[in-house]
Formats: sequence, C-alpha cells, structure tokens
Amino acid sequence: MEKRGQVTIFILVAILIVSSLLIFFLWAKPTYFSEGSSISSFEGCVADNLEEGIAMLEKNAGLIDNDFSYSYEGEEYAYLCYTNEYYKTCTVQVPFLKNNFDEGLESFMRDKVDVCYSASVADLVEQGYDVVVGDVDYNVEIEPGVVRVEIEAPTSVGSNKFTRFNVEVASPVYEMVMIATSILQFESEYGDSDVASINLFYPDYFVNKIKRGDGTTVYSLENKVMKNKFNFASRSLVWPAGYDL
Repeated sequence: MEKRGQVTIFILVAILIVSSLLIFFLWAKPTYFSEGSSISSFEGCVADNLEEGIAMLEKNAGLIDNDFSYSYEGEEYAYLCYTNEYYKTCTVQVPFLKNNFDEGLESFMRDKVDVCYSASVADLVEQGYDVVVGDVDYNVEIEPGVVRVEIEAPTSVGSNKFTRFNVEVASPVYEMVMIATSILQFESEYGDSDVASINLFYPDYFVNKIKRGDGTTVYSLENKVMKNKFNFASRSLVWPAGYDL
C-alpha cells in the first residue's frame, strides 16, 4: 500500500508539471520574439543594419565622425594616439575604446531599429492583424565573438504579446578592440609596439604595422577567418629629420 501511494503521488506530480508547461506555452505564451514568429522579419532587418554598422565603424576605429585621421593608400586611419612634439610619446585620443565603439554602434543603430520596427508593424497591419505597439528601447554591446542588440519592444499582435527581442551577429570586433587597446598602451608608454609578439599571442589575427616618414604609424588588424579589419593610426616618439640615433 505504501509503494502504491508513492507511485500515485509521483504520477500526480508529473501531471501537474506537464499541465503547467502546457498552460505556459499554449495560453500564457512566452513574452519574447521567437524564430519563425510572424514578426521574425524584424530580427533580420536589425541584423542586416548591425552588420553594416560594424563594418563602417571598424574602418574608422569605432568613430562615427572621423575628422582627425591620416590618409594612406586611399583610406583614412583615425589617430587614436597622437603627439605633434618631438621626443615625446603620444597621448591616447580615445581613452575607453570599447565603450566608444559601443556608443558609436548604438548611435548608428538608433534610427535603424525604429525603422525596422515600424516596417514590421506596418507589414502585420497590412496582413490584417490587430497590432498594439509600445515604446521601443534597446542596448548595444560588443562581446567576445559576438555583437548583441537587446531590444525592449512591448507589442501585441492579436492575442499574442511580445516584450523582449535579442539580435546577435558573429563578429571578432571585441577582440580587435582589445588588441588595439594593447597597442595604444605600448605606443603611449614606449612610443612603439612589438607587432611580432602580438601576432604570436593572437594567432587568429594578422597585425600589420607601417611606419611613415612623418612619424605616423598606421595599423591594420585583420581576422584571418572572417576577414574583418580594424584600422587606426598613431604618432608617437618622433625624431627630427636627420637625427642620428
């Protein structure tokens, strides 16, 4: 009798668990955008714009307005460390490079997210859905191996309610920003960097360093697999022309 009672309790507990799961997924419904949902086009639109923003900012070292740069072979290399004096090491122009990239990408995405959301809602309305929208808010973060956009978009589509939305794009930009930050530390402290050691320490990246006649050094970081490039320039510990070391 005791064993039968234990089996009965186990069966009742199992029924309760299954019932709870069915109620959650069939009645309450999770409050996030799921793949394959009627508004999944929103995710693709945001992802496309995110990739465009990453590519643009990588070329400009994370700067939206690149107005202090060095021209080399048809490209502009933003000065991230600079001095116009002889015998002195450079001063870092962007102290928090990772935060600056986050902010630059978030600024780039500001209108893009709203446009994607409005287009998705308009498409649903055109299909005959009853749509109720709320305020859209979002946050952009670059993380190891990925760039993430977390969006709060309270939306009702018929009887379905959605709240959170998450978009991720594979990207090596976080690692490249960290490499660039390390190079800038060497440039500002010692006036130069050891690219050979950096290439050994980061085997998935190729660090190209070219010294120019005016004392400027242009850097190009490239991921060997994804081919993303991060460009910037430095001018540090410059010696006068003709100075014999």
